[in-house]
Amino acid sequence: MTDAQPRRRRILVLSPIPEEGAGYRFRVAQFIPYLESRGYEFTVRPFFSPEFFRLVYRPGHYLEKIAAFVGLSIGRLRSLRGVSQYDLVFLYREAFPIGPPLIERWLAGPGKPPIVYDFDDAIFLPNVSDANRFIVSLKWAGKVPEVVRLSTRVIAGNDFLAAFARRHNPSALTIPTCVDTDKFTPRSDGQGGREPLVVGWIGSPTTTLYLSMLSDVFRNVYATTPFRLKVSGAASDVAVEGVPVENVKWSLADEVSLFNTCDVGVYPLTDDEWSKGKCGFKAIQFMACGVPVVASAVGENLAIIEDGVNGFLARTAAEWESKLRRLLTDAALRARFAEAGRRTVEERYSLRVCAPRVAAVLADATATRRS
Repeated sequence: MTDAQPRRRRILVLSPIPEEGAGYRFRVAQFIPYLESRGYEFTVRPFFSPEFFRLVYRPGHYLEKIAAFVGLSIGRLRSLRGVSQYDLVFLYREAFPIGPPLIERWLAGPGKPPIVYDFDDAIFLPNVSDANRFIVSLKWAGKVPEVVRLSTRVIAGNDFLAAFARRHNPSALTIPTCVDTDKFTPRSDGQGGREPLVVGWIGSPTTTLYLSMLSDVFRNVYATTPFRLKVSGAASDVAVEGVPVENVKWSLADEVSLFNTCDVGVYPLTDDEWSKGKCGFKAIQFMACGVPVVASAVGENLAIIEDGVNGFLARTAAEWESKLRRLLTDAALRARFAEAGRRTVEERYSLRVCAPRVAAVLADATATRRS
């Protein structure tokens, strides 16, 4: 007779966004296969549907958004039935995208499973996309400290966020946003063979404003060193006077190939508190794909990139111009950064490094029982 197999631990995952959102995809979804192999069973309940996720970034359409939001709110409440049957609630960012933490308070009540809370932006600061300014009064940034306090364990995407969380919960720790280095790989033909070279920016509707900071940089560099600018994920088509721009629609299926079709990546950010909460993830993705990157010397970028070793950091427009021009004109430098950047990701920002750390947090939390 064989011994009975241990019961699989059941986890309810609550996220505001579906898999189309990079945050959920890389902070939660990519860990699930590894965690399932360690005895966990997952039920995933995003708040936004894929259709609403696409709608929410479109300007206007307010009545359509409101009607859809009401339906999704009812769906969220239904998804919480039977929560006490789970061993753990894994909460990414928030259970409900507006208002005070009413659902989170209920989830932390007696008889409910422990909560592991994960966040990867400075969502404790007031911030909303330009497409949805009308809901700014409904956002409740002050809910984050309370959710952190209510949670059994807290995972933050960088040390800036973890330091904030530890002011409210000493259990907070940093696990960076990572990539599957078996999926995000350099292109097979290395760093040569295309003229003109492609400078790539891959972002989202909410980060398009950062790209506009580089318009003069692109024009000045192009005047002496021609290149083609590739943009994907922007709020609308981007144009830079005098510079050829290829606007490419972002899709989940083409995510890796978009990085692979770039020769140099750019990752601009403003120097402010919100950017300090960014996890440098676009730089990590470029580096994983063997694409040398120039990034703003802000926040987590300072921890990821060692200037002149595995990439370039830029503080001024002059530095952006000189460093971008150097990469475009020096194939050996591009190759050296490609190798060093890839090695950095494999050693510090890879799924195989971070997944066991997430598993350890979940094991610790499930072993903890509320009194």
